Amino acid sequence: MKTFDKELPEDAHPGIYALDCEMSYTTYGLELTRVTVVDTDTSISLRDVQAVLLSMFSADTILIGHSLESDLLALKVIHSTVVDTSVLFPHRLGLPYKRSLRNLMADYLRQIIQDNVDGHSSSEDASACMHLVIWKIREDAKTKR
Repeated sequence: MKTFDKELPEDAHPGIYALDCEMSYTTYGLELTRVTVVDTDTSISLRDVQAVLLSMFSADTILIGHSLESDLLALKVIHSTVVDTSVLFPHRLGLPYKRSLRNLMADYLRQIIQDNVDGHSSSEDASACMHLVIWKIREDAKTKR
């Protein structure tokens, strides 16, 4: 599937969402088991996402995430308007190395994530990506003044 163009009212915005997917090994191999999408203010449940994912996104919607190629591949969705924190904050050695999301949050925002004994939360990861991108935009704006 591919996100599609949508007609928007003149005063509407196509939206900005952060996306994270979790995959698990099953008897069929590695399968998509959880999808989390958050906007700048609220989170959306997995059932909501499954029901309305393509109705939420258009080709112009900005998707934010960490190593988004894996998530989009798992979703079998082609989408080209992305901000990937693994690219926005590159590893000092360059590709194929990538800094972990946990490391980026600690270094730039001084926050500890993925510290839950039950495993990390895709909602926390998606929100962390959104916060990193907002931080980066603000920092870039400061340096341009």
